[in-house]
Amino acid sequence: MVKKVVFSITILLLLAGCNPEVFFEKLIPNEEIAFSKQYFALFQSRNFDAIEKKINPTSKNDLLRYKLEQMAAFFPEEEPKAINTVDSHIFKTTKLWQGTFTFQYEFQNKWLLAHIVLEKKEDIFLVNAVNVKPLSDSLENINQFTFQEKSAMSYLIFALAIILPLFTVFTLAFCLKTPIPKGKWFWMIFILFGFTQVVVNWTTGGIIIKPISFQLFSSSFIKASFYAPVFVSISFPLGAIIFWIKRKKWLTLPVENKD
Repeated sequence: MVKKVVFSITILLLLAGCNPEVFFEKLIPNEEIAFSKQYFALFQSRNFDAIEKKINPTSKNDLLRYKLEQMAAFFPEEEPKAINTVDSHIFKTTKLWQGTFTFQYEFQNKWLLAHIVLEKKEDIFLVNAVNVKPLSDSLENINQFTFQEKSAMSYLIFALAIILPLFTVFTLAFCLKTPIPKGKWFWMIFILFGFTQVVVNWTTGGIIIKPISFQLFSSSFIKASFYAPVFVSISFPLGAIIFWIKRKKWLTLPVENKD
């Protein structure tokens, strides 16, 4: 039994530690990305007629040209050193195709974040929304994992994110050795999960509470991509705590009532 549990935990840890960047690169739609990059190149060349021509008529208004000029002003005349795909999402139904894509433009001394929403109609791309904003640094540096200038709450959540998985594994080990009258596998699964998530965005320090949620080992460290911030999450180890409360009673039961 012990070997089966150790093997299961090992598999779960390996799956939790998979790098999403590898999968992200394979899922990027080349045609849509190429169209988006060509469209943003029109901003750099200040070709506003061509820019407006590709915008969905339902998204046009009297302030459109003014807003496009503002965004184009962010682009320097030099060629970008790199254009990286930061995010890519596609939503499809039988009647609608919509894609949202985000890029990081790197110039000599400047970085831009460019966002575009596309809609496909009869194999023609229309631009539903577009936005460009300057960055103070590259996303890799902005979202790097560091302990500098973090709040006390961030430090506390990080410490608990280290302690809680150890507490979970420690409790599982004792659960294996504890004579439980019924349902030992139920208790092991119950111990394995934490409930209600407190998530901190390590870059901004923002905290989100998810009351109806659960996660393995009561904690997680998630970085969706190379450019994304790290999210540190903890959960309340309800099963583990209840186990320790009930364990004293189980140990006093007669031998014939124990597993």
